[in-house]
Amino acid sequence: MKTTPLIALLLLCSLSPSFSQQREYRVHQRGMLHQTVYNTGEVGRAYDAGQSGIPGGDPPSMEWPPNSHMFVDRKEYAGQHNSFGGGLYLAATRGGQRLFAFCGAVSTTNGQTTPVEGVFSYPVSIERRENYPVLGDGNLNPAYNPDEAEEIITSKWGTSTGITVTRTSRAWSFPGYDDFIIYEYEIQNTTPDTLRDVFVVWGYGISTSMFGYERKFNRWAEADFRNRDHFARFDLKRYLSYGHERDAKPDTVLFNSWSAPGDRGGLNSPQAAGIMFLHYDYDHLAVRGETDLYVSSDDAKVVWDENNKIKQPYCLRYENGNLYYTKLQQWVDYQARKVSPFRGTTDSLNFPDNNYYWIGRVKPSYKLSPAQPANRGYGFAPYLLLPNDVARFTLAEVVGYGPGVAGDSVYRDLGGSTMGSTEPGSGMHPVPSWYNTLSYPEIANPSLIGSTYLQTHPLPWYVDKDVVSIRDVADRAIQIYIGGPVVKYDSVQFEPKTTPVTGRYQVPIPVPAPVIRVENTAAASNRITWGPQVESFTTPRLRAPFSHYQVMRSTHPLGPWTVVDSVGKRDPRYFRENAYVLTDAQSNLGIDYYYAVLSVDALGGKSGMTNLTQHTTQAPADSILTKVYVVPNPLVVTNGRTGSAQGGEVTDQIGFFGLTRRCTIKIFSFSGQLVQTIEHNANEYANVTWFQISRNQQMIASGVYFFVVQDGETGKWVRGKFVILH
Repeated sequence: MKTTPLIALLLLCSLSPSFSQQREYRVHQRGMLHQTVYNTGEVGRAYDAGQSGIPGGDPPSMEWPPNSHMFVDRKEYAGQHNSFGGGLYLAATRGGQRLFAFCGAVSTTNGQTTPVEGVFSYPVSIERRENYPVLGDGNLNPAYNPDEAEEIITSKWGTSTGITVTRTSRAWSFPGYDDFIIYEYEIQNTTPDTLRDVFVVWGYGISTSMFGYERKFNRWAEADFRNRDHFARFDLKRYLSYGHERDAKPDTVLFNSWSAPGDRGGLNSPQAAGIMFLHYDYDHLAVRGETDLYVSSDDAKVVWDENNKIKQPYCLRYENGNLYYTKLQQWVDYQARKVSPFRGTTDSLNFPDNNYYWIGRVKPSYKLSPAQPANRGYGFAPYLLLPNDVARFTLAEVVGYGPGVAGDSVYRDLGGSTMGSTEPGSGMHPVPSWYNTLSYPEIANPSLIGSTYLQTHPLPWYVDKDVVSIRDVADRAIQIYIGGPVVKYDSVQFEPKTTPVTGRYQVPIPVPAPVIRVENTAAASNRITWGPQVESFTTPRLRAPFSHYQVMRSTHPLGPWTVVDSVGKRDPRYFRENAYVLTDAQSNLGIDYYYAVLSVDALGGKSGMTNLTQHTTQAPADSILTKVYVVPNPLVVTNGRTGSAQGGEVTDQIGFFGLTRRCTIKIFSFSGQLVQTIEHNANEYANVTWFQISRNQQMIASGVYFFVVQDGETGKWVRGKFVILH
């Protein structure tokens, strides 16, 4: 039987000439987890083993916390991205021909990006919808649906197997529910033939975190995750496959400043990131006699359930960075199972709580936990799909502040050991956290996993105090999907086979944040304005009534955040003409600031930070060009971080003040060479910021520099000089 994708490609092209849309993406950016999804099946970014990184400004790849692009010691970091990329693998037998489609998370034999569009997947459509409780003009949204997500992206693509996939992904801003994204997949047979032995497998590169690895190793690559303190784990109770660092990589230089209250935290890789399944299709699983799946005599004793269907999941695989398609074909081979199932109660591990639920289900390759921790396959098979049949699956991407919380060390999950370990029961290990260190006797130099960080430092501002770890986040994802109260799935087995085929999405809803506007004043201070509409927001599941606002300011989206003021309902200090107007007298000319106004309810619960607004403090433009000032002068550059602007570090910026509405600035070296030209064209502002970058994209050296400013309307010019000291 031939197994190359070429015949499948020709079949699809002859059947589906309408698949002509180009590869496009949309971004989930409502909550604390930001993610990019494509109409090709790809998730995050075009997969490679890390070499390409994520240049600043590129769409996020499982970024948590968001808006984390920054400069430190003059080096640009793209931020806290947690994935090399993901996608969906499909295989099916049609008319005796085995067909494959690797829709993302596929590479060349050396881990480089390889095309997906036009090879395995064929874009059909992609749409992003907003279901915000507050409209862009500040008014309440009369069409707001409290039983739906705030942000919905629906993408659709055809594949070289004859299967068409529709994926609907959802995100929320509600604190406690903003650290996951839920993806509902519809896998439809759009051919006139029956598809046998259909495999549905998700491939993901989970890689916490880009920023932490670049700070420690000066790069972000799958090779560094092998035996470099990263561990892949599997939570049997939650169907959760995730990864975490040994000690979260505390920053050696800026630990103390970042650890202060309101800041981002001193740990550079605090994330535990992973995927879990909230629902898998049971009805369309093939029964004995409907599948050509090879089952060994040993497996046959345990893998069939009471309905003669294979127990799920069928595939859980860890792998290195090379995800070429001939390797992936082995994962979806119905004649040779890539990973064997658990066959008994002492099958390489001691099941917790005498829970034998997993016997007959696939055994994660846990001994590869530190050796191949980044890439994983997670899938279900074999399915029998008649023409027009639809199989449905629901996956959640989840990220938390560490694997567990302080009390979770009494629980165990699969992973954390070294490759080749023979210690009895070595598969299951206590759950670590950033509250305590745990001794793992199988691991040497050192044998500790975890951290005592949270014993002496506060949680970062972006972590909900009631939803800290990835296990907490996973439990909230289950709750929002199936409805009902929050359940801690540690001694209770979650069963995604019996969950609804689509989510119920009913949880307590906070008072939303208002829409804000930030403007300059004549005194070069920042003025924040918003309306009172959210005070009358109501829904049957409102968590608690509105109480007051909290106005926040920072010089970077990651903090440190300062409370400018608490503003009461109709506060006479700020409320006039049906609007709140607060002037921030502490804002400094030429500095980038970030503002947010949170709604706080009567129980102390807060809204999401959905109105985060960047603003550069500006002075009114001069009508006549007379004198231009450079501040600071001299500029003494330090290596300590005091903030990060969009173009560089705050300590590196030079401000030109006293400009007219439209003018040209030319900067020259002491020898007369042109260093940079800056075009200023702003009808309202009289200042511009420069980060010492030359026209050749190089940081300029210490020395004396001259500048000439020419007014764009009158032609008048002025000149001056400044000094830079490194």
